Amino acid sequence: MKKTLLTILGLIAILSAFAQVDKTQLSLDVSKRYKENLGELSKFTWKRKVEGFVQGKPVMSSLSSVTIGQDRKLSAVVIQQQSYVAKKRGIRGAIQKSTMADVNEYVKNAIELTMKYIYLSDGQMVDFFNKGTLSLLDNNLQAECFNLLTQGDHLNYKFDKTSLNYLNQDIATVMSGDPVKATVLYETINGLSRVKSVKLDLPGVDVNISISNFEFAKKL
Repeated sequence: MKKTLLTILGLIAILSAFAQVDKTQLSLDVSKRYKENLGELSKFTWKRKVEGFVQGKPVMSSLSSVTIGQDRKLSAVVIQQQSYVAKKRGIRGAIQKSTMADVNEYVKNAIELTMKYIYLSDGQMVDFFNKGTLSLLDNNLQAECFNLLTQGDHLNYKFDKTSLNYLNQDIATVMSGDPVKATVLYETINGLSRVKSVKLDLPGVDVNISISNFEFAKKL
């Protein structure tokens, strides 16, 4: 009986060791694929549309030209911007203008923060897998991590098991003490994985943001 128990424990230890090796190798493979894809994506430029809603009502939209620089950081240049809020006159107008400026700055910062989670650096990718757990869900890879870029953040990323490309990302973090939540959907075209859309929820100011990327074209 004792010998059988020792044998079982030995097998469990061996299987656990293999599982750890597999997880480590898988993390390296995913990180490598991410780096390759980001390199390919940096050869493109695309359009990004941002739509803002306050209490469910549309308040603004903007169109930007986006690219990834040699430093692998996202760069966006606003081409067009529009407000759907009726302008008030006098003191009320001044207050409204100041309030909208504050909200726009808040939204801008929230988008920039979210982009940092979407486009992780090499070192951050390593930290992501070192801190997180990796599992199989519906034949896809799921990686979950806490406290990656800031204390209290929670990330849940899914990858295609075969290509190792992103499928989606669920991001929950904080900005100036306020919660920021984002759902990121990906699409793969001709082997290139890219962000299709982002839904951003900022409950602290009752603002929702919809981001869509389109018109991808190779840089000249």
